Amino acid sequence: MRFADIIGQRELKERLLNMCSEGRIPHAMLFLGVEGCGTLPMAYAFAQYMLCTGDKSSGDSCGICPACVKMRRLVHPDVHSIFPITKNRESDTGSDSYLAEWREMNERQPYFSLQEWVSAMGGEKQALIAKDDAVAIHKKLGLKPYEADKQILVLWRPELMNETASNRLLKILEEPPTDTLFLLVSEDTSAILPTILSRTQMFRVAPIDEAEMANALTQRYSLDEEAARQVAHVAQGSMVSAAQIVEGAEEATENLQTFMKIMRTCYTRDVVKMASVADECHKMSRERFKAAMGYCLRMVRESFVRNLGEAKLNYMNADEEAFVVKFAPFVHVGNVEGISALFDKAIACAEQNGSIKMVMMDTLMNMTVLIKSQRETS
Repeated sequence: MRFADIIGQRELKERLLNMCSEGRIPHAMLFLGVEGCGTLPMAYAFAQYMLCTGDKSSGDSCGICPACVKMRRLVHPDVHSIFPITKNRESDTGSDSYLAEWREMNERQPYFSLQEWVSAMGGEKQALIAKDDAVAIHKKLGLKPYEADKQILVLWRPELMNETASNRLLKILEEPPTDTLFLLVSEDTSAILPTILSRTQMFRVAPIDEAEMANALTQRYSLDEEAARQVAHVAQGSMVSAAQIVEGAEEATENLQTFMKIMRTCYTRDVVKMASVADECHKMSRERFKAAMGYCLRMVRESFVRNLGEAKLNYMNADEEAFVVKFAPFVHVGNVEGISALFDKAIACAEQNGSIKMVMMDTLMNMTVLIKSQRETS
C-alpha cells in the first residue's frame, strides 16, 4: 500500500511526511477515524514508506524495492499484524491463524468493515483480540529486526482487546523495545485504556472528501460523474458504505428491512410481531446484529433531519428516502434522544454478550412508547 493508493487524506499524508523528514517519529501512533475512511490503509502505507529502500523523493514509497514488494503482499518479516478474530477452530491461537485471510482481504479490498472481516474468517461470534495475541506481541517484538532497521506492529481495532490483552499491550508500550514502531488503528477510543491512549500520538483520519471519493468511484466502478457524486454524498466519507451502495449489497437492503420492521411493529404495538422480529435478530451473528443496530441509529438521524425540513443534509439512497419521507414525522425533538439511546444500549448489550433476543424485546417494548409520543403530543 502506497500513499498514492489512499483516497484523499492529503493533509495527513503531508503531516506524516514532514514528521519523517524532521525525524520526529513517535514510538506509538494511533490512527483514528470512522469506518471506511482509510485508517488501516494509511497505517500500512506509512509502514511501507518507513521500510522502503528505494527512491522516496516523490514523497511516497517507491513500490518496486524488495521491501515494498513484500509490503504489498503483507509478508514483510519485520511488520507484524494483530487484528480481532473469532475462534472458529480449536487450533485458532490468535491473528497468525488467519494471516492468509487477512492478506487476501487487504489485497482485494483494503477498505473493509469489521463485519466483512468476520465473514471472511467464516465466523459468526464476536471478534476480539485476546491473550494469545498479547503473548504473540511480546514474543515477536522480543526478537531483533530481520531485514529492516526496525520492527513495526500494526494493531487493528485495539478497542476490541480484552482486559488481559490491553494490560499486556500497556506494559510493552511503557517499556517499548528499541527500534520498534507501534501503529494502532481505531474507530472508537472510548473502549481503549486511557493509559494506552496517553502513550500514543493521535492522528485523525478524516472522512473522505466527496469530490475525491467520487473520482475514485468513477475509476473503480466505471460510474458516470453524476452517479459517482450521488453515491459519494450518501456514503458520507466511507468507502465501505460507497462499495455497499454501488455493489447493491444485500446487507444494506436487509438493514433497511430490519429498520422498517422495527418501526412498523412498534407503531402497531403488535407483541406477536415483536417476538418475531426479536427471533430474526437472534439468528444474526453478534457482529451482524451490531451492524444492523448501527444502521438503525443512522436512519433515526436521517429521519430527524428530514423532519426538521433539512432534506439537503440527508444522506440516503432512493429506497431509504421513500420510507423516511413517511416515517420522519414520528422522530422529533421529544423522542429522538430516547430512540437513539435504545439502539445504543442494544449495541452495548450485544458487545457484552447479552441475549440478543431479550435485548431486542426490551428495545421494542420501550420503543412503542417513544414512537407513539409524536401523535399524542402534537
